[in-house]
Amino acid sequence: MRFAEILDTAFSLYRKHFLLFLGFVVVRFCGNVVEYLLGRFLPNFFQKDFILDLIGMSFVLVSMGGIIVATAMIYLGRHITSRDALKQSIHRFWYVLACSFVWILVFDISRIGIILPAISVMNPITPWMPGSTTDPLIRVPYILAFIGLFSVPFSIYLPTPWGQIINGLLFFTIKSGMLWMHFIPLAFAPFSIYFAVCWTFTTPTVLLEEPLIRRAFKRSSGLTRGGWWRVWGVLISFTLLSFAIHRIARIMVGCILLLTRLTDVTNPVDVVRWVFLSASIDADSLFYTIMAWSSTALSALIFPIWIIGITLLYFDLRVRKEEFDSESAAATVNVA
Repeated sequence: MRFAEILDTAFSLYRKHFLLFLGFVVVRFCGNVVEYLLGRFLPNFFQKDFILDLIGMSFVLVSMGGIIVATAMIYLGRHITSRDALKQSIHRFWYVLACSFVWILVFDISRIGIILPAISVMNPITPWMPGSTTDPLIRVPYILAFIGLFSVPFSIYLPTPWGQIINGLLFFTIKSGMLWMHFIPLAFAPFSIYFAVCWTFTTPTVLLEEPLIRRAFKRSSGLTRGGWWRVWGVLISFTLLSFAIHRIARIMVGCILLLTRLTDVTNPVDVVRWVFLSASIDADSLFYTIMAWSSTALSALIFPIWIIGITLLYFDLRVRKEEFDSESAAATVNVA
Protein backbone atom coordinates (compact mmCIF):
# COMPACT_ATOMS: atom_id res chain seq x y z
CA MET A 1 0.00 0.00 0.00
CA ARG A 2 1.04 3.57 -0.62
CA PHE A 3 0.98 6.03 2.27
CA ALA A 4 -2.36 7.49 1.15
CA GLU A 5 -3.89 4.00 1.16
CA ILE A 6 -2.51 3.24 4.61
CA LEU A 7 -3.86 6.54 5.90
CA ASP A 8 -7.27 6.01 4.32
CA THR A 9 -7.49 2.45 5.65
CA ALA A 10 -6.48 3.56 9.15
CA PHE A 11 -9.21 6.20 9.32
CA SER A 12 -11.71 3.81 7.75
CA LEU A 13 -11.03 1.08 10.32
CA TYR A 14 -11.20 3.57 13.18
CA ARG A 15 -14.50 4.98 11.94
CA LYS A 16 -16.20 1.65 11.20
CA HIS A 17 -15.08 0.02 14.43
CA PHE A 18 -15.14 3.08 16.67
CA LEU A 19 -16.96 1.36 19.55
CA LEU A 20 -14.34 -1.40 19.54
CA PHE A 21 -11.45 1.05 19.69
CA LEU A 22 -13.30 3.22 22.21
CA GLY A 23 -12.66 0.51 24.81
CA PHE A 24 -8.91 0.99 24.38
CA VAL A 25 -9.31 4.76 24.52
CA VAL A 26 -11.12 4.42 27.85
CA VAL A 27 -8.30 2.26 29.22
CA ARG A 28 -5.73 4.88 28.36
CA PHE A 29 -7.84 7.73 29.75
CA CYS A 30 -8.40 5.77 32.97
CA GLY A 31 -4.63 5.52 33.25
CA ASN A 32 -4.39 9.32 33.13
CA VAL A 33 -7.06 9.62 35.83
CA VAL A 34 -5.36 7.05 38.08
CA GLU A 35 -2.00 8.76 37.65
CA TYR A 36 -3.54 12.15 38.47
CA LEU A 37 -5.37 10.91 41.59
CA LEU A 38 -2.32 9.09 42.93
CA GLY A 39 -0.15 12.14 42.32
CA ARG A 40 -2.65 14.36 44.10
CA PHE A 41 -3.38 12.29 47.20
CA LEU A 42 -0.20 10.27 47.82
CA PRO A 43 2.43 11.92 50.04
CA ASN A 44 5.68 12.98 48.45
CA PHE A 45 8.44 10.41 48.50
CA PHE A 46 11.62 9.58 46.63
CA GLN A 47 11.01 8.84 42.92
CA LYS A 48 7.26 9.47 43.27
CA ASP A 49 7.01 11.00 39.79
CA PHE A 50 8.96 8.11 38.28
CA ILE A 51 6.61 5.52 39.81
CA LEU A 52 3.55 7.47 38.68
CA ASP A 53 4.94 7.56 35.16
CA LEU A 54 5.42 3.80 35.25
CA ILE A 55 1.80 3.32 36.30
CA GLY A 56 0.55 5.59 33.54
CA MET A 57 2.81 3.91 31.02
CA SER A 58 1.38 0.49 31.95
CA PHE A 59 -2.11 1.62 30.97
CA VAL A 60 -0.74 3.06 27.72
CA LEU A 61 1.05 -0.15 26.78
CA VAL A 62 -1.97 -2.34 27.52
CA SER A 63 -4.17 -0.01 25.46
CA MET A 64 -1.63 0.08 22.64
CA GLY A 65 -1.36 -3.71 22.62
CA GLY A 66 -5.12 -4.05 22.45
CA ILE A 67 -5.29 -1.70 19.47
CA ILE A 68 -2.58 -3.65 17.63
CA VAL A 69 -4.30 -7.00 18.21
CA ALA A 70 -7.73 -5.64 17.26
CA THR A 71 -6.39 -3.99 14.09
CA ALA A 72 -4.67 -7.21 13.05
CA MET A 73 -7.83 -9.25 13.51
CA ILE A 74 -9.94 -6.77 11.54
CA TYR A 75 -7.32 -6.59 8.79
CA LEU A 76 -7.30 -10.41 8.53
CA GLY A 77 -11.08 -10.63 8.45
CA ARG A 78 -11.55 -12.03 11.94
CA HIS A 79 -13.86 -10.94 14.73
CA ILE A 80 -12.59 -9.88 18.15
CA THR A 81 -13.91 -7.95 21.13
CA SER A 82 -12.14 -5.27 23.15
CA ARG A 83 -12.00 -7.63 26.11
CA ASP A 84 -10.28 -10.41 24.16
CA ALA A 85 -7.79 -7.97 22.62
CA LEU A 86 -6.93 -6.55 26.04
CA LYS A 87 -6.49 -10.06 27.45
CA GLN A 88 -4.01 -10.83 24.69
CA SER A 89 -2.20 -7.55 25.40
CA ILE A 90 -2.01 -8.26 29.15
CA HIS A 91 -0.83 -11.80 28.43
CA ARG A 92 2.21 -10.42 26.56
CA PHE A 93 2.60 -7.31 28.75
CA TRP A 94 6.12 -8.01 30.03
CA TYR A 95 7.39 -8.63 26.51
CA VAL A 96 5.83 -5.37 25.33
CA LEU A 97 7.26 -3.53 28.34
CA ALA A 98 10.78 -4.82 27.65
CA CYS A 99 10.58 -3.88 23.96
CA SER A 100 9.17 -0.44 24.80
CA PHE A 101 11.88 0.16 27.40
CA VAL A 102 14.65 -0.41 24.85
CA TRP A 103 12.87 1.62 22.16
CA ILE A 104 12.17 4.58 24.45
CA LEU A 105 15.70 4.53 25.84
CA VAL A 106 17.16 4.61 22.33
CA PHE A 107 14.72 7.34 21.30
CA ASP A 108 15.60 9.56 24.26
CA ILE A 109 19.32 9.26 23.56
CA SER A 110 18.73 10.64 20.07
CA ARG A 111 16.28 13.30 21.22
CA ILE A 112 18.38 14.57 24.11
CA GLY A 113 21.56 14.21 22.09
CA ILE A 114 20.20 16.73 19.60
CA ILE A 115 18.25 19.04 21.93
CA LEU A 116 20.92 19.75 24.55
CA PRO A 117 23.68 20.79 22.14
CA ALA A 118 21.16 22.90 20.20
CA ILE A 119 20.16 24.75 23.35
CA SER A 120 23.79 25.10 24.44
CA VAL A 121 24.70 26.67 21.09
CA MET A 122 21.58 28.83 20.75
CA ASN A 123 21.70 30.32 24.25
CA PRO A 124 24.84 32.44 23.74
CA ILE A 125 24.09 33.50 20.15
CA THR A 126 20.34 34.21 20.35
CA PRO A 127 20.64 37.57 22.18
CA TRP A 128 22.83 38.82 19.31
CA MET A 129 20.34 37.88 16.61
CA PRO A 130 18.40 40.80 15.03
CA GLY A 131 15.05 41.38 16.69
CA SER A 132 15.61 38.80 19.45
CA THR A 133 14.35 39.30 22.99
CA THR A 134 16.55 39.45 26.05
CA ASP A 135 15.58 35.91 27.01
CA PRO A 136 17.40 33.44 24.74
CA LEU A 137 15.15 30.56 25.81
CA ILE A 138 12.22 32.20 24.02
CA ARG A 139 13.33 30.45 20.81
CA VAL A 140 13.65 27.01 22.40
CA PRO A 141 10.07 25.86 21.46
CA TYR A 142 10.89 26.54 17.80
CA ILE A 143 14.16 24.61 18.11
CA LEU A 144 12.38 21.66 19.70
CA ALA A 145 9.67 21.68 17.03
CA PHE A 146 12.30 21.60 14.28
CA ILE A 147 14.21 18.80 16.01
CA GLY A 148 11.03 16.83 16.59
CA LEU A 149 10.37 16.75 12.86
CA PHE A 150 13.63 14.96 12.15
CA SER A 151 13.83 12.74 15.22
CA VAL A 152 11.89 9.56 15.87
CA PRO A 153 8.13 10.22 16.05
CA PHE A 154 5.45 9.70 18.66
CA SER A 155 7.19 11.27 21.63
CA ILE A 156 4.05 13.35 22.19
CA TYR A 157 1.81 10.41 22.97
CA LEU A 158 4.03 7.88 24.75
CA PRO A 159 5.18 8.77 28.27
CA THR A 160 8.91 8.30 28.67
CA PRO A 161 9.86 7.84 32.36
CA TRP A 162 13.20 6.37 31.31
CA GLY A 163 13.98 9.60 29.52
CA GLN A 164 13.46 11.57 32.73
CA ILE A 165 16.34 9.68 34.31
CA ILE A 166 18.59 10.61 31.40
CA ASN A 167 17.35 14.21 31.53
CA GLY A 168 18.08 14.41 35.24
CA LEU A 169 21.61 13.08 34.83
CA LEU A 170 22.41 15.38 31.93
CA PHE A 171 20.93 18.49 33.50
CA PHE A 172 22.87 17.72 36.68
CA THR A 173 26.02 18.15 34.62
CA ILE A 174 24.76 21.61 33.65
CA LYS A 175 24.72 22.66 37.30
CA SER A 176 28.15 21.16 37.71
CA GLY A 177 29.47 23.35 34.91
CA MET A 178 30.38 20.38 32.71
CA LEU A 179 28.86 21.78 29.53
CA TRP A 180 31.02 19.56 27.36
CA MET A 181 28.92 16.62 28.58
CA HIS A 182 26.00 17.96 26.49
CA PHE A 183 27.70 16.84 23.32
CA ILE A 184 28.34 13.23 24.35
CA PRO A 185 24.82 11.98 23.46
CA LEU A 186 25.11 13.83 20.15
CA ALA A 187 27.70 11.30 18.99
CA PHE A 188 25.17 8.50 19.52
CA ALA A 189 22.17 10.38 18.09
CA PRO A 190 22.49 9.18 14.44
CA PHE A 191 22.80 5.55 15.54
CA SER A 192 19.92 5.78 18.02
CA ILE A 193 17.64 7.39 15.43
CA TYR A 194 18.49 4.63 12.99
CA PHE A 195 17.83 1.80 15.45
CA ALA A 196 14.71 3.45 16.87
CA VAL A 197 13.13 3.33 13.41
CA CYS A 198 14.42 -0.21 12.78
CA TRP A 199 12.84 -1.41 16.03
CA THR A 200 9.47 0.27 15.53
CA PHE A 201 7.74 -3.06 14.86
CA THR A 202 9.00 -4.98 17.89
CA THR A 203 5.69 -4.49 19.72
CA PRO A 204 3.48 -5.78 16.85
CA THR A 205 5.93 -8.68 16.47
CA VAL A 206 5.82 -9.84 20.09
CA LEU A 207 2.03 -9.46 20.16
CA LEU A 208 1.15 -11.07 16.85
CA GLU A 209 3.95 -13.57 16.30
CA GLU A 210 4.92 -14.17 19.93
CA PRO A 211 8.69 -14.59 19.48
CA LEU A 212 11.28 -14.03 22.18
CA ILE A 213 12.32 -10.42 22.76
CA ARG A 214 15.70 -10.76 21.06
CA ARG A 215 14.13 -12.27 17.96
CA ALA A 216 11.48 -9.53 17.91
CA PHE A 217 14.18 -6.88 17.47
CA LYS A 218 15.87 -8.93 14.77
CA ARG A 219 12.53 -9.45 13.07
CA SER A 220 11.66 -5.74 13.11
CA SER A 221 15.09 -4.84 11.71
CA GLY A 222 14.56 -7.34 8.90
CA LEU A 223 11.21 -5.81 7.99
CA THR A 224 12.65 -2.29 7.76
CA ARG A 225 15.82 -3.32 5.90
CA GLY A 226 15.91 -1.62 2.52
CA GLY A 227 12.93 0.60 3.36
CA TRP A 228 14.19 2.64 6.33
CA TRP A 229 13.44 6.02 4.76
CA ARG A 230 9.93 4.96 3.76
CA VAL A 231 9.15 3.78 7.29
CA TRP A 232 10.59 6.95 8.79
CA GLY A 233 8.57 9.09 6.40
CA VAL A 234 5.32 7.27 7.18
CA LEU A 235 5.90 7.61 10.93
CA ILE A 236 6.68 11.32 10.61
CA SER A 237 3.56 11.83 8.49
CA PHE A 238 1.34 10.15 11.07
CA THR A 239 2.97 12.20 13.81
CA LEU A 240 2.38 15.51 12.03
CA LEU A 241 -1.19 14.52 11.21
CA SER A 242 -1.94 13.51 14.81
CA PHE A 243 -0.29 16.70 16.08
CA ALA A 244 -2.35 18.87 13.73
CA ILE A 245 -5.64 17.15 14.64
CA HIS A 246 -4.87 17.49 18.33
CA ARG A 247 -4.00 21.19 18.14
CA ILE A 248 -6.99 22.08 15.95
CA ALA A 249 -9.34 20.23 18.31
CA ARG A 250 -7.87 22.07 21.30
CA ILE A 251 -8.42 25.41 19.59
CA MET A 252 -12.03 24.41 18.94
CA VAL A 253 -12.48 23.66 22.65
CA GLY A 254 -10.97 27.05 23.47
CA CYS A 255 -13.36 28.75 21.03
CA ILE A 256 -16.30 27.01 22.68
CA LEU A 257 -15.16 28.40 26.03
CA LEU A 258 -14.94 31.85 24.47
CA LEU A 259 -18.42 31.69 22.95
CA THR A 260 -20.09 30.28 26.05
CA ARG A 261 -18.11 32.62 28.34
CA LEU A 262 -17.52 29.90 30.89
CA THR A 263 -14.13 31.41 31.66
CA ASP A 264 -12.71 34.92 31.76
CA VAL A 265 -10.66 34.47 28.55
CA THR A 266 -12.01 36.79 25.85
CA ASN A 267 -9.20 36.97 23.30
CA PRO A 268 -9.01 34.10 20.76
CA VAL A 269 -5.41 35.05 19.94
CA ASP A 270 -4.44 34.19 23.52
CA VAL A 271 -5.95 30.75 23.11
CA VAL A 272 -3.97 30.11 19.92
CA ARG A 273 -0.76 31.36 21.54
CA TRP A 274 -1.29 29.10 24.55
CA VAL A 275 -2.11 26.02 22.43
CA PHE A 276 0.79 26.31 19.97
CA LEU A 277 3.48 28.19 21.89
CA SER A 278 2.61 27.28 25.51
CA ALA A 279 2.67 31.01 26.20
CA SER A 280 1.23 32.09 29.55
CA ILE A 281 -2.02 34.05 29.31
CA ASP A 282 -4.20 35.91 31.77
CA ALA A 283 -6.83 33.27 32.53
CA ASP A 284 -8.56 31.78 35.53
CA SER A 285 -7.85 28.30 36.81
CA LEU A 286 -11.09 26.96 35.29
CA PHE A 287 -9.79 27.64 31.78
CA TYR A 288 -6.55 25.76 32.38
CA THR A 289 -8.39 22.86 34.05
CA ILE A 290 -10.87 22.44 31.19
CA MET A 291 -8.19 22.78 28.53
CA ALA A 292 -5.86 20.33 30.30
CA TRP A 293 -8.46 17.58 30.67
CA SER A 294 -9.85 18.14 27.20
CA SER A 295 -6.31 17.83 25.86
CA THR A 296 -5.91 14.53 27.72
CA ALA A 297 -9.21 13.23 26.34
CA LEU A 298 -8.32 14.32 22.80
CA SER A 299 -4.91 12.63 23.03
CA ALA A 300 -6.64 9.40 24.05
CA LEU A 301 -9.07 9.67 21.12
CA ILE A 302 -6.31 10.37 18.60
CA PHE A 303 -4.05 7.69 20.09
CA PRO A 304 -5.49 4.75 18.05
CA ILE A 305 -4.93 6.45 14.68
CA TRP A 306 -1.17 6.05 14.46
CA ILE A 307 -1.22 2.69 16.27
CA ILE A 308 -3.58 1.40 13.57
CA GLY A 309 -1.29 2.96 10.95
CA ILE A 310 1.80 1.23 12.37
CA THR A 311 0.00 -2.12 12.41
CA LEU A 312 -1.09 -1.69 8.79
CA LEU A 313 2.46 -0.71 7.85
CA TYR A 314 3.72 -3.85 9.62
CA PHE A 315 1.49 -6.04 7.43
CA ASP A 316 2.42 -4.03 4.35
CA LEU A 317 6.11 -4.69 5.01
CA ARG A 318 5.41 -8.39 5.47
CA VAL A 319 3.67 -8.48 2.12
CA ARG A 320 6.57 -6.64 0.47
CA LYS A 321 9.37 -8.59 2.17
CA GLU A 322 7.86 -12.05 2.45
CA GLU A 323 5.42 -11.97 -0.47
CA PHE A 324 2.58 -12.91 1.82
CA ASP A 325 -1.06 -12.54 0.95
CA SER A 326 -3.69 -12.10 3.64
CA GLU A 327 -4.32 -15.84 3.98
CA SER A 328 -0.68 -16.82 4.51
CA ALA A 329 -0.17 -13.86 6.83
CA ALA A 330 -3.19 -14.94 8.86
CA ALA A 331 -1.67 -18.37 9.29
CA THR A 332 1.40 -16.90 11.02
CA VAL A 333 -0.43 -14.54 13.39
CA ASN A 334 -0.66 -16.19 16.80
CA VAL A 335 -3.66 -14.48 18.35
CA ALA A 336 -6.31 -16.52 20.08
